[in-house]
Amino acid sequence: MNSRTSVFEKAQALCKTLQASSQKLALFDADGTLWENDIADDCTIWMLGTGRIQTGKNWDEYKRIYAADAPAGCRYLLSFYQGMTRKDLTRHVETYWNEFMKLDSIQPVIDVLKLLAEQGFKNWVVTGSPTDFLYPLLKRLPVERIVGMDFEENSDKILTGRHAGISCAGPGKAEKVRSLWTGPIQFAAGNARLDEDMMKLAKGLVWAVHPHPDLEAVAIHEGWEIMKSEKPPYGTAGGWASLEKELRERGLPIPHYLLH
Repeated sequence: MNSRTSVFEKAQALCKTLQASSQKLALFDADGTLWENDIADDCTIWMLGTGRIQTGKNWDEYKRIYAADAPAGCRYLLSFYQGMTRKDLTRHVETYWNEFMKLDSIQPVIDVLKLLAEQGFKNWVVTGSPTDFLYPLLKRLPVERIVGMDFEENSDKILTGRHAGISCAGPGKAEKVRSLWTGPIQFAAGNARLDEDMMKLAKGLVWAVHPHPDLEAVAIHEGWEIMKSEKPPYGTAGGWASLEKELRERGLPIPHYLLH
């Protein structure tokens, strides 16, 4: 379909067309679109390996649920953090971003995001990952808002392990965006079928980035821009690795309660 360069050029043309508009919004999925990493999984694995949470026995159940119903899996991941305070979660997430995570950015998408920001767009990152996990991104890229899976907390500011408000995964991405923004949406980028409804909100330029085959079929039908990956698309590389393997690959210790 279209080259990486042509999408940047079409984004430039979109900016010129909308130069006088005061309402310009761009939506970006996170994992598999802005970067190759899976922030929700990677941060949780790090917290398990460093002992910040001790819910590793739930990992296989999480993966089983996610494989059968991805939005339900996104919600289930929040249960790993039940009992943690919001303050502690924020501190741990900042440490993860500053000391452990190596963000594998997809540079052509980052370039378009920066271009849109320079031309007056509000950039929102819309994700099925916990919203709190992506707040540090606001200091690193010209992103105005993280729209994700929000933690519910009780009156003592303790996380309940459940989500609050709209479940921001699958069709819920579009629903949540529309609950927060009633104006026009001119750009959207995503990589998976979970992003389809969000991407259809955009009436200007829509970009399927390293798309999963299911989304690629939708993108071809809709006439969206497509940037294929030189590697297997995100989410198609095979089955889930065990938690022990994930920990070893990251050089993290395996908690004693997981050892057989």
